[in-house]
Amino acid sequence: MAQGHLRKRRFARLRVEQPLFVEVLQDRGAQGFSRTRSLGEGGCSFRITDDIGYLSLMKVAISLSGHVVTADGRAVYQLPQNDGGYEVGVEFLRVSPEDRLHIRQLVFTSSR
Repeated sequence: MAQGHLRKRRFARLRVEQPLFVEVLQDRGAQGFSRTRSLGEGGCSFRITDDIGYLSLMKVAISLSGHVVTADGRAVYQLPQNDGGYEVGVEFLRVSPEDRLHIRQLVFTSSR
């Protein structure tokens, strides 16, 4: 791959499965429970059965060690899976400083 195509993430991501609830913010948008596939201060990925749409806005709530982290985000990718579902990548647009700290601590302690 050409050097210009390499993208470096702003925040480290951790492969971790944590319970997640997602609510897509549109008329009759998808909502439901899933598990994260990866998580970092800048976003997360998860699997869902519904086509939620590229750049869809959503609210996510992720359970982390007895604390629920909430964030507003948007779908930055949606990849079809063999089982008919989708893997969705979410960029966090708004996360409280306290919740961002919880994510940072999880990523830091798990990567050691």
